[in-house]
Amino acid sequence: MSETARVVVIGGGIWGCSIAYHLARAGVADVVVLERGELASGNTSQAAGLVGQLRASELMARSI
Repeated sequence: MSETARVVVIGGGIWGCSIAYHLARAGVADVVVLERGELASGNTSQAAGLVGQLRASELMARSI
């Protein structure tokens, strides 16, 4: 494994995985997700409530 990456995402929860996924879809070839446990095993179960709150504006809804 390489010791460098163009983008390093700290946290493999729903947000971190989503960011890494969308960066890869946008053509960023060197994305690494760092997670101390298993992916989506931490606060991901509580993130759904926040997603609903963040859709208060069209700009925020498009960024999700």
